[in-house]
Amino acid sequence: MDLPSLSLVLQAALVLQAALSSNPTERKAAEQSLNQFQYSPQRLVRVLQIIVDNNCDSAVRQFASIHFKNFIAKSWAPLYPNWQQNISPSDKDVVHDNILVYVAQVPPLLRVQFGECLKTIINADYPEHWPRLLDWVKHNLQDQQVYGALFVLRILARKYE
Repeated sequence: MDLPSLSLVLQAALVLQAALSSNPTERKAAEQSLNQFQYSPQRLVRVLQIIVDNNCDSAVRQFASIHFKNFIAKSWAPLYPNWQQNISPSDKDVVHDNILVYVAQVPPLLRVQFGECLKTIINADYPEHWPRLLDWVKHNLQDQQVYGALFVLRILARKYE
């Protein structure tokens, strides 16, 4: 990760930490900051990096995962065809490529949030906008990366129940 990207991730982590503050003024300012920059490019990717960073405080990671899940649920796929797309295609590609890898690596408390995100993303994007998903599952089953593959396959199967 280059220095400017690392700086942005650290800033996002500090804002998320402030959102957990017991000081109401600090917490409100952090929440306003989160709302103000919610659709900025790479923001979703930075929050994802915080979630998977083992060096971050676990409470910050949990808050980031809940924030990530809520943002995905609200903004991944517009409810109506004429609504503006709020997440850039490049950010969506990064999330597509990385959430699958991270789903088996994060602690169970964070994995639950990733599962909800995957459900939203799969329902919106598979198969038209995420054709590699089933190939990823197949490859990981063959490569003995069974847990992550079965976790994703279970969510994918629910789409067609």
